[in-house]
Amino acid sequence: MKKIIAANWKNNGSKDFVKDFFNYFLKNINCNNEIVIFPPDLYINQVNEYRDKENFNLGSQKLNQRNDETYTSGNNSEMFIDVGCSYILVGHSEVRIVAEEDVVNNLFYTNNLQAIFCVGENEDEKNSGNAQIKLSNQLDLLCKKEMYPNVKPKKAIIAYEPVWAIGTGNIPKIDDISFMHNFIKTYVSENHPFLKEKDIMVLYGGSVNSKNAEEILSAPYVDGVLIGGASLDAKEFAKICNLKI
Repeated sequence: MKKIIAANWKNNGSKDFVKDFFNYFLKNINCNNEIVIFPPDLYINQVNEYRDKENFNLGSQKLNQRNDETYTSGNNSEMFIDVGCSYILVGHSEVRIVAEEDVVNNLFYTNNLQAIFCVGENEDEKNSGNAQIKLSNQLDLLCKKEMYPNVKPKKAIIAYEPVWAIGTGNIPKIDDISFMHNFIKTYVSENHPFLKEKDIMVLYGGSVNSKNAEEILSAPYVDGVLIGGASLDAKEFAKICNLKI
């Protein structure tokens, strides 16, 4: 199975940034894995101009509107598909902090977009030994049958992002990453109404860079990475994409 190398640009970018990034990146990429880039909504169209069927896939960072409602400032799944997206981030910790209830709405209305469902514990939950309880509570939403009223998903992609590791330069020990990824796969396969373990991919996110990416990607149960800050540097991101795992 191919690894997924995903770039979350968050709220960074400009027209010049996009141009400079891809002028370097596309000339220096030699990757057999799946690359997914999540730019800010305003730059999705521009990023899509550099995309073809082989080089990378495109995603949005957040659904802003229920598909069946008129809502100012909203973007629904059909709109994102129309501009070239095939992926959507759901439940990133930075979004959960502002509006936890949006996670329910966003997951329910992803439709034909493949969700990357983000979970992770904060430092207090880690230190108190409650990380697995936290993840179980978050994963329960993904496992609810009512989340899939019209179609049975063929796979689930989950990003394990310990909140305490995001943007800090700190990452869990590799054995701990493997343990948590195995826990996630087992929990979802035992509780999801449709999916089995072979249908579940788990990515690691949180202070991933070119120095630690190979070790993380080589760890058992790790199916890819979701990269924040390092994905804004075209040279750094290309190094990670070009790793042969």
